[in-house]
Amino acid sequence: MKRKRTGFIRMGAWIMIGLLAADIILQLSGLGGNVQWDWHEMGKRISYRMFQTAVDQANPAAAYHMRRTHKLIRSEYVPSPEDLEAVAEENSAALLEDMAGENSEAVRAAEAESKTNTAESETGTEYVETLAGVPTGEIYSEKALMDPDFLLEHFYTVDPTTSADSTLINGGDLLEKDMTIDLQGEAPKILIYHTHSQEGYADSEAGNTSDTVVGVGEQLKKVLEEKYHVAVYHDLSVYDMQDGKEDRNMAYSQAAVAVRNILEENPSIEVTIDLHRDGVPDHVHLATEINGKETAQIMFLNGMCRNSEGNENNFAQNPNLSDNLAFSLQLQLKAKAYFPELVRHIYLRAYRYNLHFKPRSLLVEVGAQNNTVAEAKNAMEPLADILYAVLSGK
Repeated sequence: MKRKRTGFIRMGAWIMIGLLAADIILQLSGLGGNVQWDWHEMGKRISYRMFQTAVDQANPAAAYHMRRTHKLIRSEYVPSPEDLEAVAEENSAALLEDMAGENSEAVRAAEAESKTNTAESETGTEYVETLAGVPTGEIYSEKALMDPDFLLEHFYTVDPTTSADSTLINGGDLLEKDMTIDLQGEAPKILIYHTHSQEGYADSEAGNTSDTVVGVGEQLKKVLEEKYHVAVYHDLSVYDMQDGKEDRNMAYSQAAVAVRNILEENPSIEVTIDLHRDGVPDHVHLATEINGKETAQIMFLNGMCRNSEGNENNFAQNPNLSDNLAFSLQLQLKAKAYFPELVRHIYLRAYRYNLHFKPRSLLVEVGAQNNTVAEAKNAMEPLADILYAVLSGK
């Protein structure tokens, strides 16, 4: 029994010596990369490893725990994605600083300009370049447009109070009229006013002028001036209020005096636009989608100065009636070409409606009481587009 135990001890000793020798050989091989060995340093490392090996052999469980812990600790120093990104940014910055002076300044200037352009696009108004493209709407043949019956059926609604026939609704006459004007210069070319300034929309805030047709007119002025650089006079006067209450009885008479004075003081004005809001049954919603926006439909109105039997007696006459009809029809055709759902039929009624001041006089109904303010204002860019197209001849 004693010999058997001694054999185990000797075997264990030889195993320890073998392991120690193998460790020493590994240490020596790890130093083999140096041409000149530091024998003193190598002796210290071998002595330490001999001591560590002896400790490990004496308590293998503790050695396993220490190595496992050491391995886990080392794994914590693997760089995170955030660390790698930070290093990449530092390297990019260092590279930029190392570039040649002029090139470095060019890069910085380009970055600054890009940031400025981005900020401007976020705060500025972006307009759609409508007239630059090919019309995708409805285009009518010359033969159809020369037919008065076709025109009346497809472009007009005749109110029971008045009448219209081929002597007035004549495609050849109306489409031959030149509606172009010189749009250059700082003097106003277009007058926008509101005979019924109190007309609002479904979500209009009481007392907020910008939520009424006046605010819609201001939007039209903005688009014409910013997009097309056409000078506009916007009359903000109120003609449908008497003693603090809405009263339309004298609205057209009062507006007529004011418009006449404005035109005398501003002889450069060649277009007058009376901007209104229509009234329709509650279940009707006059809206379509244009350029990705919900947009109120619009309607041009012409006063015919005659009753349903064609009698002109007892009606104030309009020497510019034929030109008014030509202006609204040419705008209608341009809208059909670019925005076919924007316009309703041109409405013909009996009275004059102050459209006699200029050949290019227009009354426009923008949406109705069921439209929102935003829908009405969204209609002003396409309206400005067709106005500019007809007035510029494009």
